[in-house]
Amino acid sequence: MGTYKRMSKREKVILAKAKRELQKEGILPPNKPKLNRKKYIKEAEAAWDCRDKNMFGWEYYLLRGIYLVMMHREGRSTRSSLEAVGAAKVLNLALRIREFEEMLKARGEHEFKTEDYYNYIKDILEA
Repeated sequence: MGTYKRMSKREKVILAKAKRELQKEGILPPNKPKLNRKKYIKEAEAAWDCRDKNMFGWEYYLLRGIYLVMMHREGRSTRSSLEAVGAAKVLNLALRIREFEEMLKARGEHEFKTEDYYNYIKDILEA
């Protein structure tokens, strides 16, 4: 393969114009509106907090959403999305947090420093 050559400003303008024309003609879909991440997260937290807490089995649906939908999206690109990486981090964090708590139990400890907790999971957060 050859080396990658960056597009000039002129080429970018031509490409953007062609994209707008193709969108006008209906050949390309319109641009997706940007997601307000903070609002989306707050709404998801509110919905989760309002769920039926008397129903057992939420873990099943949570894991199904993370594992089957976010990490293994059938029929989509084979590239791993940032969302899939985030979902994988959630699974790894759950495993590591349990491991940390089991280690404390084995030592007969019930309290820990936040710094020790963070250091135990830091590699996953920073991955």
